Amino acid sequence: MNLRDIVPPHLSDDFPFDALTEEQQEVVALWGIHMFGLGQHTFSEIDEVKYDGRLIILADGSRWEVESYEADEADLWSGGDKVIVVDDTMYHLEDCDSVTVSPES
Repeated sequence: MNLRDIVPPHLSDDFPFDALTEEQQEVVALWGIHMFGLGQHTFSEIDEVKYDGRLIILADGSRWEVESYEADEADLWSGGDKVIVVDDTMYHLEDCDSVTVSPES
């Protein structure tokens, strides 16, 4: 991945591309992609809660793994409940609870 291809010209003028190894450039690119995704959210209803609260499947088809120490809370949630996922947190909109999640790997 060539960073020069994805960094806008107004930002790349002061960036030391030539001083970075290919591996370093890839890490910087992956960091940028990660940062781009932050703050985006998913709003949906729960389709199913599985594995004692360790996996939540939303009506939009997305699948979210719940941190093990919060699975008991998520296990109380039910199909049809409305949630929103912002960054790494799923908020249950009806009772204002939340759990830490990540996309299923």
